[in-house]
Amino acid sequence: RMPCRLPVLLKALLKLLWDVHTERGPTPEPVRAALLQGATQCLILLDHCSQGQVKVLLEGVHSSCEENRVRECLRKVQEST
Repeated sequence: RMPCRLPVLLKALLKLLWDVHTERGPTPEPVRAALLQGATQCLILLDHCSQGQVKVLLEGVHSSCEENRVRECLRKVQEST
């Protein structure tokens, strides 16, 4: 059931990562960190559900991303087992 939902879920989680990272509002840093960690864990779970397809799809994104915090989240997904 996951493969047909993979594009939508992956796009939403990547947008969440980016929005949390770039948001300049009054959100406390611990909340931002928790959101980034949660989104990263969701990406890892999605990768497991899709038999590694997320890692394949993220290869180009990781190499082209210049934001360190987002790159760190993507690295964690790539290195998960």
